[in-house]
Amino acid sequence: MRAVLKDFQSAAVEKLSRSLRRMTRDYWEDGRLSATCLAAPTGAGKTVMSAAAIETLFFGDDAMALDPDPHAVVLWLSESPALNEQTRNRIMQVSDKLSADFTDYSMLHVIGSDFAEERLRPRNVYFLSKNMLSRNGILTRGTEATSGRTFWDVLDTTIRDPERNLYLFIDEAHRGLGPEASAPSDTATIYANLIDGFEGRAAMPVVVGVSATPQRFVAAMQERNDRDCMSPVRVAPSDVQESGLLKDTIELYVPDTDTAVEHQYLTLACRRYNEACERWAAYCVDNGEPPVSPLLLVQTADHISDGALAGLCDQISSLVPGLKSQLAFETSFANVFGEHGNIRAGRYYIPYIRPENVQGARLTRVLFAKEAVSNGWDCPRAEVLFSQRTRKDPTYITQLIGRMVRTPLAHRTDDGILDSVACYLPNFNPQTTHEIVDYLTGNGKEPEAAVAGKDGVLENPQDVSPAVPRGRDDYERQMAEWSEAARAASPAPLPGLDDLPETEDAPAATTEPEPVPASGSEPTTTPEPKPAPNPESGPVNPLYQPQAAPRPMPRPEPLTKRDSSFTPAEWEGIKAAYDSIPVRRNPKKARNEFRSLLDAATLMDTTELLQTAEHDVDEQFCREVEGAIAAEREAYDAKRAEIENTPMVKIILDRRRNQEDREKGVAPIDDDGIEKAAAPARREFSGDELPNAYQRFCLEHGVDIDEANLRLATIVRTSEIMDRLRKWAAEYRGDLFDVTAQGARIQLTAARREEYEQLERESARHRLTHLAWPTATKVAGVGKAWPRHIVQRDDGLYPLKLNAAERHVLETELDRPYTVAFYRNPSNNSTYSFSIPYNASNGRQALRPDFIFFVRDGDGVIRPSIVDPHGDFLADTLGKLRGYVEYLREYPDAFKSAVMVGCPANGDYRTLDLLDSKVQDTIDGWSEVDTRGLFSGPLSHPYM
Repeated sequence: MRAVLKDFQSAAVEKLSRSLRRMTRDYWEDGRLSATCLAAPTGAGKTVMSAAAIETLFFGDDAMALDPDPHAVVLWLSESPALNEQTRNRIMQVSDKLSADFTDYSMLHVIGSDFAEERLRPRNVYFLSKNMLSRNGILTRGTEATSGRTFWDVLDTTIRDPERNLYLFIDEAHRGLGPEASAPSDTATIYANLIDGFEGRAAMPVVVGVSATPQRFVAAMQERNDRDCMSPVRVAPSDVQESGLLKDTIELYVPDTDTAVEHQYLTLACRRYNEACERWAAYCVDNGEPPVSPLLLVQTADHISDGALAGLCDQISSLVPGLKSQLAFETSFANVFGEHGNIRAGRYYIPYIRPENVQGARLTRVLFAKEAVSNGWDCPRAEVLFSQRTRKDPTYITQLIGRMVRTPLAHRTDDGILDSVACYLPNFNPQTTHEIVDYLTGNGKEPEAAVAGKDGVLENPQDVSPAVPRGRDDYERQMAEWSEAARAASPAPLPGLDDLPETEDAPAATTEPEPVPASGSEPTTTPEPKPAPNPESGPVNPLYQPQAAPRPMPRPEPLTKRDSSFTPAEWEGIKAAYDSIPVRRNPKKARNEFRSLLDAATLMDTTELLQTAEHDVDEQFCREVEGAIAAEREAYDAKRAEIENTPMVKIILDRRRNQEDREKGVAPIDDDGIEKAAAPARREFSGDELPNAYQRFCLEHGVDIDEANLRLATIVRTSEIMDRLRKWAAEYRGDLFDVTAQGARIQLTAARREEYEQLERESARHRLTHLAWPTATKVAGVGKAWPRHIVQRDDGLYPLKLNAAERHVLETELDRPYTVAFYRNPSNNSTYSFSIPYNASNGRQALRPDFIFFVRDGDGVIRPSIVDPHGDFLADTLGKLRGYVEYLREYPDAFKSAVMVGCPANGDYRTLDLLDSKVQDTIDGWSEVDTRGLFSGPLSHPYM
């Protein structure tokens, strides 16, 4: 795979791949038909996971110890040709093996009306639109070219062929199946005929539904008496949200009153869009990432005139740099209206573009839409939404927002602006946004449609920044530096030209402009626009081009109350305390110790963290093999003897005497046999690199290739040696991370650092990291505003929506004389969120304390302190308490204090001192799920 899979994606791919093997085996052994489902929420990467599973089918996977299925052929069914084309293009982007032959896409075929194959060929993916199987379609009638053979006949022949294993993948599987299928009856018939067979034709052996809402598909499969329904492969929404594939926050801006604010809100949307353009350009250059071309999405009313469109374009082009030229009027706007027409709105050309092409059409900077566009469309570069829709149709807004939440680079940036989507809704108000919030967070009728965590949707967000102390002298010094930088960046004026007006417009055209159609008229149809440029090669029209000019120094902000919240000495103490907090990442098990080692070495080599890493791994591996053979000589020799001379029995039947004689013997191995015996080494060592390295090592030391292969064949069959080598691989990988950890934090880009940390977590050693310092971002502008938070609004306060227990804790702690500051710990998986691993019923999870307080100890040193309000009646309390105990035993000096506050219904708050060894021992030995006895027992204390 070209794409690096996230942890949850890898786990889902492995589970699906093993299910597919089992389902095929069941079919050929006893004729059992079966079905399963890849159930993954929006943004999980269903196409990426499906492509990885298909790759594993065709080519096997060494890390999973799965051999290829040489007879596998995949039929991919979707609702439309456009979706098939989008899926095929996406598979080509993420899978190097399935798109190895770029000249004719030899493994990826779209079935059209000219399809004439007698049967589907192994190791190929065929994309089929359901409409091709309609009653009057060519595929169902047969033609002279196919000798009257229909596609149904092709499927029947393929299924019955013992040299073919057919797998049916149904994209958006919920739409054509089930008692409430969102499709007409003829579609349901097509799906049923494909799955069940008809008129004596064979039923589909293996069916895989791919859907974010699998209930209908699963119900439809369970209703079939002759088909086994395997457990769905499920991806949890929380895993997707924590992975960085989705943006952390969705900002909703709505007016407090019913006054007309469309013009003002479009202005705000354009300003936010400008900020996104500037930040993305800077981020991509600083981190060596491919450029992101942000998109402004404008959702209009259903019946909008060309004149009204021209008015919107006028306002946008006057506010967004780069949109004032005649070239921009012709190339920067587009529409995805249901009419599918190109529009001439005054001086603006707004061509229709297919939704699936928007992401790649990087010259398009402003896109007009009406409803929810279409299924399967996603546009990660859409950063800002301005909607004219009213409170009567929130569904159109929520579905469109759902198309915008993917992160453009498939990982977090830790920039609060870039990790969010901004939505300006002038025709809503705070009371009418609840339905939108519920839908986006999964609290509505479709919880599986969630695209944000419980704190991920911000209503009327407000700007906050770190409360760095700054006085008048600091401000005047910054202004002087800014003025000097501005003078240095300004070119000297040319004589006689300094009075010319500034303009972005190209020279005026000499031809008469086209007339603006009358208001309310139908869109003017013009010739079809040129195809959208390829996302990998199309030109870009960014707002900020760092190659052309140095980045300007921003003008210093005026002094605010935030600047005087802390003294410089307090701030230095807060920062030192914050930076001292050790963070343990949730470890994960390596699927294959050798694969993990090789991936780590490759990353370190290519990023120049350790340029000899790959060579060193190869060299050390060869030495370890030689050492393991010497250490386990007896077991090695015994296994080698079995390979060299395979025991056999010669049976002699004497028919005259009706007697049977047996003679023991051996079958000596030849050169071809040795080579075949060594083949499993490439699977055990996860590829060719290590076996090839050992073969080179042997040749360099005078050992021929047959002897090298014989040694490889022997060591992979000698469990004692393989155990030693696996242990070495794990330890050596840990050594590599120890050597490179410091450099990784400094040298690597955000994307590479995330890849590094994912591999680092596979190390058995406890990998430590530290909290990133929170940056300027936006927070929900609801709830009481509190002083002394480490990031604040201009007025020195930080808004928080708290429950009763959280509010009581915060009031109590801020009232203590030794409390200097506090930090509301984010609930997401960002690098500035403090987490502690703990064991939950569904595996290893991360707990995130609600608050970190910064307190002054008896020596005047500022130290971090945890006060975590948590319901003592909740089912996860014991697991979290034990997580705290494990962490605090390992880092007993990390916090000045650490207490969990039990919050019973009667308001009698009591605490457990988690640094007390007696409390820790009691938690370890607690046998009840209910922890209320802990908080009411003799080791607890009143919280006051």
